[in-house]
Amino acid sequence: MGKLKLGHIAISISSIEKSSAFYEKNFGFKLKEHIKGDSQDPDIAILENNTLRLELFEFKEPKALPEYRKNLLSELQTLGVKHFALETEDIEPDYQRLKNQGVCLGTDINKLPNGLRYFFIKDPDGIFIELIERKEKK
Repeated sequence: MGKLKLGHIAISISSIEKSSAFYEKNFGFKLKEHIKGDSQDPDIAILENNTLRLELFEFKEPKALPEYRKNLLSELQTLGVKHFALETEDIEPDYQRLKNQGVCLGTDINKLPNGLRYFFIKDPDGIFIELIERKEKK
């Protein structure tokens, strides 16, 4: 198998308009394509920020996020894909910026035993997103 890279992250959301605005305002994503679904298929929005691509799926009758997925610990304990993480070089200004903009914070800044710092936020539908600090080694 050849070299792999992440193709995209797919997220089912309640509103393409609301979620697109969230990812554009807070992380600089730009809407590249909006595909209208029919009565059975979802509308799909493709957002990009450099090499990172998000696909947002808006179904006509979405199922609500289950209660156990709204709590970070119970979500992490449940099998399956949990969240996606965005890397930042300086976590504190990003934390303050998102907090000041009224983004729902899932945690404060925490530190792993290896020294990596991170925090979680929630998107407009309550889906967890992690921001993790990755400093360039000098």
